[in-house]
Amino acid sequence: MSEIDSSLWKRTGVALWVLSACAVLASLAAVVWYAPIESQMGIVQKIVYIHVPSAIATLIAFFLTFAASIAYLATRRWQWDAIAVSACEVGMVFATVVLVSGPLWARSAWNTWWTWEPRLTSFLILWILYGGYHVVRGSVGEGSKRTLSSVLGIVLFVMLPVVWKSVEWWRGSLHPRGVTMTGAMRETLLLSMVAWIAFLFAALKQRITLEWLREEDLARDEDPDTGAVPVGARPR
Repeated sequence: MSEIDSSLWKRTGVALWVLSACAVLASLAAVVWYAPIESQMGIVQKIVYIHVPSAIATLIAFFLTFAASIAYLATRRWQWDAIAVSACEVGMVFATVVLVSGPLWARSAWNTWWTWEPRLTSFLILWILYGGYHVVRGSVGEGSKRTLSSVLGIVLFVMLPVVWKSVEWWRGSLHPRGVTMTGAMRETLLLSMVAWIAFLFAALKQRITLEWLREEDLARDEDPDTGAVPVGARPR
């Protein structure tokens, strides 16, 4: 990668982190001081401003894994695989936040920490399957790792519409089909969604850089005398 491209990549990363940090801080301030306390659930309802944006960020990250996996199989360019595995790893972090914040909210809303209702169950299955993506990827050789990971990244995508539509496809869901928010609640939720999605892309950019560092190290191991690195291997 040229010095100009490397410099642009670095500046983009800094800008993303600054933007996401400011947005997250603003959203948290809005949650604490701007959003009103819900009359029935009380202050615990404010978990929604982290829970819902984290769930949306999870679905975006796993969709990126799906899209990048298709691109890798079509082009065989390792950069697409780097994006796929990075998005999946970042998505797992957000998915874990969802599974932690969900029961805290459920305890207040439904008087139980966990219930095997459709959306909770399908999201837990989603989390387990995408966790398996990393287990499989780490257990196979370098020669087949990228291809097998890409196939998994495509196959596992089927769980995203299942989670999204679970409240419509199965009875007994405690999650509402839709939530109407107005005023300060709606504005805070929208700000939180923007903030956590910005944080997703900042973290994703950083994780991709780490994957490129790994690729550079592998290239040097293969040719230790010259230290050859594939063109565009790493943005500095």
